[in-house]
Amino acid sequence: MQRQIELLEDEEVRFQDDQVIVTNRRIIGNLDSSPVGRFSGLSLSDVGAPNKFNGGRHGRKGLGLRMIGIGSVLVTLTIMFHQQLREMHNVIEAGVFLAGSLAVTVGLYLFLNSLFRPAPNTTIIFPVLEGDDIIVSYPEWDNPDGEELVRRFARAKRGIGR
Repeated sequence: MQRQIELLEDEEVRFQDDQVIVTNRRIIGNLDSSPVGRFSGLSLSDVGAPNKFNGGRHGRKGLGLRMIGIGSVLVTLTIMFHQQLREMHNVIEAGVFLAGSLAVTVGLYLFLNSLFRPAPNTTIIFPVLEGDDIIVSYPEWDNPDGEELVRRFARAKRGIGR
């Protein structure tokens, strides 16, 4: 949902999405963190060069679930065939049980870690001389929308395309 703003005289929109609007004279941001109708609109001269960061990591839920499944099968087999494994050798029984237990533990760690870890994202911070910085975040690393925002901001700040 892109928002409509009142443009100043001789002002043209250079970039717009749900989080930020760049015109040839201002950057208008923090649209999501402000109440309806409120935002941070600043002159381009009051905003420094943006800093772009890639954060978060891809989760390993699938690998974690597979390891939990394999480990559970090994532990279950050890319990079901306890007597047969013991007749073969105590070390084999202990090794199969240990491998299963370790697989369940590591799988559980990977799965839970994936649930609580931030997803991959591209965060762009526009430093403001006075006041709160304007922060824009996009999903995935090196998001093309983030790259386009930085490019359009630089052009607007230089005054290209007046």
